[in-house]
Amino acid sequence: MYAGFRSLASSRHANIKLSLLLVYCVRKLQQFYICRRCGEKHSREEFAEDHFCRSCGTFLLRKRGHSTLIPKIFEDSREDSFRHRTPRPSVSPGFPEGYEERQEQLEFIKASSEALENHQVFIGSAPCGIGKSLAAVLAVLPKLEDGKLLVCFRTRSQLHIYLKELKKLNSGLSAVSFFSKRDMCPRMRSGINYLDFFEECRRLRENSEVPTKPFCEFYRKMIRKKRQAADLALDCAGRLLSPSEAVRRISKEGFCAYEALKRILGDATIFLGTYHYVFDPHVRAASLKDFSNDLSEVYLIVDEAHNLPAFSRELLSDSITENSLLGALKESADFPEDESKLVQECLETLNDEVFDRASKILRDERPRLINPEDVDALLLEHGGVSGLEAAEVIHNYGKRVVEIKKASGRERIFSFNRRIGEFLSNFIGKTGENHVHLIKRESRGMVALHVKSFDGREITDPILRTARGSILMSGYLSPPRIYRDLLLYESKRVCLKEFDSPFPPENRLILAATDVSSRYQTRTTEMLTKWKNYIEEISEANKGNTAAFFTSYRMLMKLEGMIDTSRRKIVEKKDTRRNDVVRLLRRSEDNLLLGVMGGKFSEGIDYPNNLLTGVVAVGLPYATWSVYQKALINYFDDKFPGEGRTFAYVTPALLRLIQASGRVHRSPKDKGCIVILDRRVTTPRIKEQLPKHLREEMITVTNASECAMHVAGFWRNSKV
Repeated sequence: MYAGFRSLASSRHANIKLSLLLVYCVRKLQQFYICRRCGEKHSREEFAEDHFCRSCGTFLLRKRGHSTLIPKIFEDSREDSFRHRTPRPSVSPGFPEGYEERQEQLEFIKASSEALENHQVFIGSAPCGIGKSLAAVLAVLPKLEDGKLLVCFRTRSQLHIYLKELKKLNSGLSAVSFFSKRDMCPRMRSGINYLDFFEECRRLRENSEVPTKPFCEFYRKMIRKKRQAADLALDCAGRLLSPSEAVRRISKEGFCAYEALKRILGDATIFLGTYHYVFDPHVRAASLKDFSNDLSEVYLIVDEAHNLPAFSRELLSDSITENSLLGALKESADFPEDESKLVQECLETLNDEVFDRASKILRDERPRLINPEDVDALLLEHGGVSGLEAAEVIHNYGKRVVEIKKASGRERIFSFNRRIGEFLSNFIGKTGENHVHLIKRESRGMVALHVKSFDGREITDPILRTARGSILMSGYLSPPRIYRDLLLYESKRVCLKEFDSPFPPENRLILAATDVSSRYQTRTTEMLTKWKNYIEEISEANKGNTAAFFTSYRMLMKLEGMIDTSRRKIVEKKDTRRNDVVRLLRRSEDNLLLGVMGGKFSEGIDYPNNLLTGVVAVGLPYATWSVYQKALINYFDDKFPGEGRTFAYVTPALLRLIQASGRVHRSPKDKGCIVILDRRVTTPRIKEQLPKHLREEMITVTNASECAMHVAGFWRNSKV
């Protein structure tokens, strides 16, 4: 009987293998590309040569014919194996119905598709209006029959753009998107910081397994009704719901939305989230291990990629303030343990010999270099242990404090000592040319220790290279070679592409003043008066709401009181909310918005329906000169000889300038003026880094009256 069973099993196994081989062959033979407009079919070879239809020029999509060669034994075995998994539909999307295709968008799809086919990292500088979000998705979707898609961005606002595009495509694919775990928690209390929340969430989940009070009723129900929670999460993914929509729906049924969605990631084809989910190794391991264990199975779209170099550097950096240290000292007194005395000695050494001394010396917010070896020597002298030994002792003590707090049922179980131990390990351990150690007085007066990384490629390069295909894009990545070098160790297997602005040139006026500059040596009373005159005359000549963005809050405050205008001034402050400003701009076209380049009103915000018709960029927003900035330039000069200043100083400043200038034109119908008040943008070294339309359309002016004349003439000649 057993021999017969083995024979039957062997025969069945052979049939499955044969079936798989047949499916592979049929798919290879029947794969073709079809034009959705004229219906003409193209072979794989024709598609490889040109991704567009030879008859009508439409972008081609992959199709496969239906096969009847799959034996029933294979169908049965496949059904058994994937009984609880969501079947993946055949992917062959086109543009949404009624969507007007744009030439630049088609070029983006073609270029990025070819890069993916050639196993290249695609880096595209694509100005606003191209439709790059949809273009990137369309480049990847035809390839998802044997892969997954991970879309990441810097800010949450981008998430809704992608969900909207995916819903329009009606591709039948499922997508999961996350905010942070805290923001998706139905038990979340206002005022609790993330570290306290994280520790409390972990405790409640552990208690839910037993169960022991206090526990999370949402997590507990999910344990008891896994199938129901999974079905609900799968339905949310199939409907392409946003995190807030999914939380409302899933928590209404009594489940934890974050955990329910996380557990069905293996069944989802697309994941959307902020950079942390991709580039922070701890977050990625904790959240996305079920989505894909291997990045080589995943296509990656990185939006707002101009933020990625700075973001990756920050991930490799660390800091603490004196408040954390004081919290750790109090904690060591409240929780006496065997090692408490040594912990207190180490903390008091840091407080007395580092923070207190710095507090007496530091007069402003400019950072100063500090040698980690000096801190290591102080700990050895006063505590008898090295810096890394002190870090381990303090960290372990902090872990013990967390256990005591848990056992006693305390609500807040975060440990300052565990955090100090983590930081001290980084501060002492991260040395060499890639890092700099600083001490500075923060804006609120507190002293802080920093260890800063110069180079984020340690994080970005392996991820971008390991992914099955990577598309990096932004409205400004100019010139793309700089961002390539900031994100990748080698220039091979990279496709760089810079696209033109799709908006009509006649709808914009670009002016640059040659008689003003924000260079430090020229910031005189006379220069302030010139800027004042420019802003007043432009404000008078411009038709519609006008914004003036400055290089710093200090400059804004100086000029705000000097500017005399009949317009209502809206001044950016720390507590000014975006929605309130947009509301004021909608009520009237007679406003003057005063903000800062790199601030909340010059980046990451849309002014729809031509709410802004004029932007004045007052100066070039270079970073404040400091020992850190000098060290960063020196580092890049060593890695890229002669390019240090460009990489570390000029490019970030131009990025902030372009972001601010881009607030005017958000659609092809928008009209308006961009005025840059700094002669340096007209010099070849700076001008060559600007987007093509700014370089080619820039008109120079020599005084405020001439500038106002151009602005007034633009509106006279514009068709309303």
